[in-house]
Amino acid sequence: MVDLSVQRLLEQAIDSPLKLQLVLMFCDHPRLEATASHVAERAYRDIWSTSEALQELAEDGILVNTSTHTEPVYRYAPRPEYVEIIQRLYRAYNEPMERDDLQRLVREVGSIASFRRAAVNMPMLDQF
Repeated sequence: MVDLSVQRLLEQAIDSPLKLQLVLMFCDHPRLEATASHVAERAYRDIWSTSEALQELAEDGILVNTSTHTEPVYRYAPRPEYVEIIQRLYRAYNEPMERDDLQRLVREVGSIASFRRAAVNMPMLDQF
């Protein structure tokens, strides 16, 4: 069973398998400062989805985006309210049974995440 606060974090911010992979990578290397292209290479992922995931993680307060002249550099700097929850997520992911539950949940959350993000970013239509 997934911890309720971890589940909420997955639903709100870490809503894809790629984002989960990136957060775990930054947890493993908390001093890492890297561009999207460097992270994509390290994670064996394409640059486009990696860039989007990093930007969304920064918008959601898990990473910090420090822009440079060429491209943004990302580093791990979760908001204070996320620190303990991310540590619980990290510990749970290192337990085989809990890892299966987390991966299943993040796939479920990921299947509706793009719709939810689009709805949040959609301007309200005037009521007649």
